[in-house]
Amino acid sequence: MRNLNLSELSGLAIGLGRTYRMLEKMPRVSRDEMLAWQLGKIRNLVQHAYLKIPFYKALYSGAGFQLGDLKTWEDFRRLPVVKKDDVVANYPERMLEAGYDLDRLIVSRSSGSSGKVLDIAYDQRAMSTFILAGLRLYRMGFRYLPWHKHLYVYTSPYPLSSLFGLYPLHFVSTLTPIPEIVSALRRVRPALLVCYPSHLRQIAAAIPDKERNSLGLKVISVNSEMSTQLERDELKRQFGCPVLDEYSSEELTRIAAQCLSGSYHIFEDINYMEVLDDSGKPVDGLGVLVGTNLHNYAMPMIRYQQNDLGSIHESKCGCGWRFRSLTQLEGRRNDSFIMPSGKVLSSGFLLDATYEFLLNYRTAIREFCLIQESCGSVTLQIVPDSGWSNEVSSKIAQRFRNLLEADVSFQITVVEACEKTKSGKQNPIVCRVKTVG
Repeated sequence: MRNLNLSELSGLAIGLGRTYRMLEKMPRVSRDEMLAWQLGKIRNLVQHAYLKIPFYKALYSGAGFQLGDLKTWEDFRRLPVVKKDDVVANYPERMLEAGYDLDRLIVSRSSGSSGKVLDIAYDQRAMSTFILAGLRLYRMGFRYLPWHKHLYVYTSPYPLSSLFGLYPLHFVSTLTPIPEIVSALRRVRPALLVCYPSHLRQIAAAIPDKERNSLGLKVISVNSEMSTQLERDELKRQFGCPVLDEYSSEELTRIAAQCLSGSYHIFEDINYMEVLDDSGKPVDGLGVLVGTNLHNYAMPMIRYQQNDLGSIHESKCGCGWRFRSLTQLEGRRNDSFIMPSGKVLSSGFLLDATYEFLLNYRTAIREFCLIQESCGSVTLQIVPDSGWSNEVSSKIAQRFRNLLEADVSFQITVVEACEKTKSGKQNPIVCRVKTVG
């Protein structure tokens, strides 16, 4: 994802007050007010998609939908669900409005949990809203002030490093060795740390007990990997500050985040979330999470299937927010690799290693699957795209051999389709090494 330019930063600053007031107000409105507001946003979004986006025009016409048909939530639930394969197959020509200049949009790349390469384009206004929603997310954990420093440990840099000097952000790649991340923590002394749970565990192990509480951290936000509340409570004890989980995706951006009371509040003013069964009908319990992003008109995500399992309920929360809560979340757990020495390479680290070559070789790879056959053998399955070459293959192989231990063999296999589980799901990280206990 590229950095915001000066014009986009200026637009963000100008809209800061208006948008942020809206984001501060919405968590406290009644459920009826929220539903009415969401339905109005969705009507406008669906009309735009039907008129301007070729993919949605064909999808909705094929389902018998016409302009003016969407009047109630029942009408909305009759719209077809969109899956990742649909987006991949139609991007960019049929997923964007004709005339959009990709160079003026902000494009993010993701493999998500399926291993398929996916680009998502945002317009400036939507990206500004998502950035401010991130600011609100961190304020759920502490009084986040403009001079507080933020250390962001992630796959790729955030689209801005500050807002004209306010809210300064320091980026560190997730592939950075833990000692260097610890050095950055000591040097920057951030109030806010954002990282994977697996990185936080390693950071905790690398810092003496007495030092952790003196780092100056006010809150730690973890994401992208599964972690238990018990584990987060222990990490909270070790670092002396709240450790809160966040659930997001490139397609839908901010989905849900924990408050200090422990509830996973869905960001209802960013996405309208549904829980469906395998036939596409709403369910009260555990089901497939489907979301509609309410702000991105450049590349609408309407009734988009996340392929994660979850459960959503209304509940009163001590923090005062009235957004519904995500009460169960399954489907984000990827395998880790075990090296011959016993060292564990976390799923987050391995996914970031794949993200690195997805970003560097955008036209080379359509799908991938990284498989550990045994402690001493790793295979990378590649479904090639137009830019695939022997040179790209050699560079990727060398990069992985540097990440793995010396006595681990690594090979790349070009395939027509990556393997799937018995249930038909494709996992980008597969470990076949049996563990004890």
